[in-house]
Amino acid sequence: MLGCLVVLLCAAGTSAVFVSGEVATLRSDLSQNPSLKLGAGDLANVGWGDPQTLLLVGDDQRSLTGEFKYYKHAVLPHSNEMLLVRIDPSKPWISMMSIPRELQVTIRPKNQAPVTTRLNYAYTAGGIPLLVSTIKSVLGLPVNHVMVITFGRFKRAVNEMGCVYSTIDRRYYHVNVPGGEQYQEIDLQPGYQDLCGNQALQFVSYRHGDTSLVRDARDQSFLLDVKKQYGPTLADSAHKFEHIFGQAVQTDPGLHSTTGILNLLGTLISSSARRVRQVHFQANLLPSYDTASAQQIQASVNSFLYGASAAPKRSTSRIARAVHRPGAPAAVPIAPVSPGVLAQARAAKQNTAVAYEFPRVQDRGGVGTPPFFRGYLVHAADGTAYQIYDAVFATGQLGQFYDVQGSTWTTAPLLDSPEQTVSVGGRKYFLYYQGSNLNLVAWYEHSAVYWVRNTLTDAISNAELLAIAERTQPLGRIVANGPASIPPSNPTAASNPSKLSTPETIGSVGGLVTLVAVPLLALLLLRRRRELGRLREQLSSSLHRQAWLTEAVGGVRAVAAAPPPRPAVADLAGNSSPMYPSMRIHAMPRRRLRRSLVVAAVLAAVAGAGAAVVIVTQGRHASSTSTAPRGAGGRKAAQIPTVPVAVFNSSATAGAAHRLAQQLNARGVKTSTVGNLAEPRPAGLWVLYQPGEQPQAQRLAALLPGSPKVAPIDPTAQAAAGSGAAIVVVIA
Repeated sequence: MLGCLVVLLCAAGTSAVFVSGEVATLRSDLSQNPSLKLGAGDLANVGWGDPQTLLLVGDDQRSLTGEFKYYKHAVLPHSNEMLLVRIDPSKPWISMMSIPRELQVTIRPKNQAPVTTRLNYAYTAGGIPLLVSTIKSVLGLPVNHVMVITFGRFKRAVNEMGCVYSTIDRRYYHVNVPGGEQYQEIDLQPGYQDLCGNQALQFVSYRHGDTSLVRDARDQSFLLDVKKQYGPTLADSAHKFEHIFGQAVQTDPGLHSTTGILNLLGTLISSSARRVRQVHFQANLLPSYDTASAQQIQASVNSFLYGASAAPKRSTSRIARAVHRPGAPAAVPIAPVSPGVLAQARAAKQNTAVAYEFPRVQDRGGVGTPPFFRGYLVHAADGTAYQIYDAVFATGQLGQFYDVQGSTWTTAPLLDSPEQTVSVGGRKYFLYYQGSNLNLVAWYEHSAVYWVRNTLTDAISNAELLAIAERTQPLGRIVANGPASIPPSNPTAASNPSKLSTPETIGSVGGLVTLVAVPLLALLLLRRRRELGRLREQLSSSLHRQAWLTEAVGGVRAVAAAPPPRPAVADLAGNSSPMYPSMRIHAMPRRRLRRSLVVAAVLAAVAGAGAAVVIVTQGRHASSTSTAPRGAGGRKAAQIPTVPVAVFNSSATAGAAHRLAQQLNARGVKTSTVGNLAEPRPAGLWVLYQPGEQPQAQRLAALLPGSPKVAPIDPTAQAAAGSGAAIVVVIA
């Protein structure tokens, strides 16, 4: 038990040193910009790991530039964006809610009369302190930390990150001309693409032609794309992102202190695995400003603080099957696309090499607006160019557009980590949610990937989005593209399921050492306690004997001459006892006890390490040798799989798939498809199986040379093999 305590203390000490170093680095990064000026009571104090509410402010202040070609003027500071983020470790989500900048509120500047106007004026009239106090009075919601970013810093931060893959939901275009309306210029094409600094700024800061809710959703959509693309690699590049973040934002004084950073880190660590959900602020949208009743504000705040509706996966499966039946349910507001729209789609098909698929239905509200078609190239991070097309559909509501896209880039970041899969009508759909709303539906076929993306505010219902996806079909005769490629969501885990990472190995060995050490130390403790019990019994017996002898000779007045003194004997406490030296009451010095404990702990550690090596080695050996039962003579009696097998070659060796297929056929294996698959996998043989076919995959792996890696099938291999193969072999 002492050994366990030492392990815990050492681990805690190591963590404390690590956290202390990280806090010092983060504090230095955040100090690149001066702290915001706030009073002592403007922000609410919190402790380690407590729920926290962060306010992110986008400041659109700009100096005189050539941006407005025909009407130059400086832009006063306004809070172009006010985004609240709620991080509560007790909730399953991190909530994100934008407050409409046009929300009509009463602002009370210091030493001035109250004024009722748009909320973003509070930042102009009194800076961050007045903005925070106004938000607190309107929403009744305390704020714990504030972060402010300007337009220029935002552009630089996006460029330094390496740009962001995001979806432009529609065509955005405005150029200032003499006599026309003068505002920020924008020129963005629709579709999934890589946005760098200037394009990203245009997308998130555009404030014309739609509603405040759509504008705020645009900002949130971009931030979620940043999280999706860079979140998985954040741990490997933490210092890089901390430095970029520190350059980009100004923070409150609390985040310039060690205590404030530690408290925030405690909350973030407790919520690190949470998904982000968008909360839409309930407001009445008017031409010049927005309004919200007390009930609407309270409902928005309650949803922000406490709402945590999970994705309705079961009901989504039922909906998917319902909309697949002939005739859409009456509640789904879809209408057939017109012959004219189909003719436009056929014309657009000529401009892209992707196997073209197009929906046969569209949202009923947008029937009067023709779709916008675009074919283009999208470049991956390694520079590889992929074909992609986009068809933009209107919903009939201001600023609400959804996209139907197809591409040969099947490993695009937006397709990572689907939350659910549904198989309907021979097609497997991969579903992505924002809270309880479907945000994207994707599927793989014809060596490409296709998807339908919801509007920025997820205005299309789950049933309608699934109905549109189900009725997106090939347009004319399909000629398959080159082979598609998509890695599993967790490539490391899927590529070698039996291999442990270094932290996992250390953790496994440490756990085994602890499991071995605790029983040994407990046995040692029990042994010492038993020995102590025996000694106590001996001591009690000797004391009783001494008392009897004293009483027996108490009345004797004459006592014989005393014998010479005997050597003293140490008692249990280490004191000298001249009585009854013949009794063997052994001493146990503390040094001896400590020495015994140390020896036991060392032996336990050695035994635990040996056990860890043996168990891990045997586990891996068993996983690589237990694919088939043993027959006579102790040799493996490999069984032949009874399901169709597809064979693909993704290596540089020409004809490898054909040769392997011939060998499998000679062994009695039925092969269905043989071809090439340009997929970047680690070298070796891969045996990928459909759900429920793992035993068959293990049988096949036993027939193949080397140590094939057995893993669940991924969408690309499934799309290439079609529905006729239960197992896919990939030569990498």
